[in-house]
Amino acid sequence: MPISRKVLEDSIRLDRIRSIKKALYIVQAIMLVALAFFVIIVMGGAQLQPTFYMPLDSFTAVMVLILLVICLESFFFRIMEIRFARSSSSRHLMAKNSIKTALVLLVIGSVATVMLLIPAVQNAIEDASVTTMAVSGNEDATFWSRDTLALRHAIELRATAPNPVEVYLVTDEVFVERGGDLSEMFFLRLNKDDYFLDGELTVEIPRADHIMFHVILNDLESEGTIATVEVIREMSETFTGVTALLALAFVVSNGAWIAYLVPIERKFSSGSIYR
Repeated sequence: MPISRKVLEDSIRLDRIRSIKKALYIVQAIMLVALAFFVIIVMGGAQLQPTFYMPLDSFTAVMVLILLVICLESFFFRIMEIRFARSSSSRHLMAKNSIKTALVLLVIGSVATVMLLIPAVQNAIEDASVTTMAVSGNEDATFWSRDTLALRHAIELRATAPNPVEVYLVTDEVFVERGGDLSEMFFLRLNKDDYFLDGELTVEIPRADHIMFHVILNDLESEGTIATVEVIREMSETFTGVTALLALAFVVSNGAWIAYLVPIERKFSSGSIYR
């Protein structure tokens, strides 16, 4: 086969490979936008009014999964491009650029994996998100079950007070309907058993979507008492579970890709005009 014909055929194959790769990336980008709309708005119940709420925990997992698929696809297409490249210089440059890109993705994925999987890092984030509020008989306290991006959710309420009082946890819907009436709040409280505060009290917060809770203090037997309430939050299980494992897979795949490319880059470096 004449050399010119071989070069021409390889060029046509490279163009086809790149066209297919571009088309796949466009389709996957459209899929990502469609999934973002479905997961965040349809399933997640995103809203702008009366409060801003944009749940990103589930969408982040979907996004990382699609990025992982795209990453694996790019490995396959790069192998094909290297195979049909017309010179050692081209093969060397392709392998070298792919190694640099993989290193960047490896570092980013490693940082994300450490933040999501290492308990010490998770605890530091959760400790920084503790909210402290003061509650009295005349003024209740409010907090949201999840933050605006659904990356953290409230799991526990810790209250302390110098005198014996009663603490009621109710939803905003109940509070508004009953006008904050103490007698009504007693029967409609979420903490059916753990409501009497004598020194310290821990209340488990029920899991819920983006809703507001009210902490109400009944100080009829100890008027004027002010209680200190801490809302304890933890990171979303989707974020620390599925997303973290996908991030780890991202790291492993890019590490394996670098190990595969290094011998190829060295093989063609001697005959390459690029350094």
